[in-house]
Amino acid sequence: APAMSRSGNAASCVLRVTLADGQRLLLPGDIEAAGERDLIERHGGDLSADVLVVPHHGSRTSSTAAFVSAVNPAVALVPAGYLNRYRFPHPDVVARYTAIGSELHQTGHTGAITVRMVPGAGHPRIARYRRDSPRLWRRPEQPPSRFGY
Repeated sequence: APAMSRSGNAASCVLRVTLADGQRLLLPGDIEAAGERDLIERHGGDLSADVLVVPHHGSRTSSTAAFVSAVNPAVALVPAGYLNRYRFPHPDVVARYTAIGSELHQTGHTGAITVRMVPGAGHPRIARYRRDSPRLWRRPEQPPSRFGY
């Protein structure tokens, strides 16, 4: 179906940023399996990215095995709140990224994530708020309590 007829998650804007040295960042929004199939059909083996923001917060309706394999990210970022009501990311999705060796970061555990990709610098630098600015009462990278602090 033409992109203009889509609504909801299927209408997500997909953006890929390519640096001068070829490093790539892929931002697929909330696309699900059908959108992932469309990307694979349109771009085939040209979907690879060094950094991927995991589609649809890591829901089980996204990050199909074919998509994860096509993108093959060195770093996968999951934008999902701690103890979110949908329980994102789904364990099967986490397993798919860890199986291919992606460095996986979840905002629910790390807090805000900053990615710095510099041409010629190699692996992207990842800053994680809870590690880099820990509270006195919490060990770095420790998830927040069920009360959110």
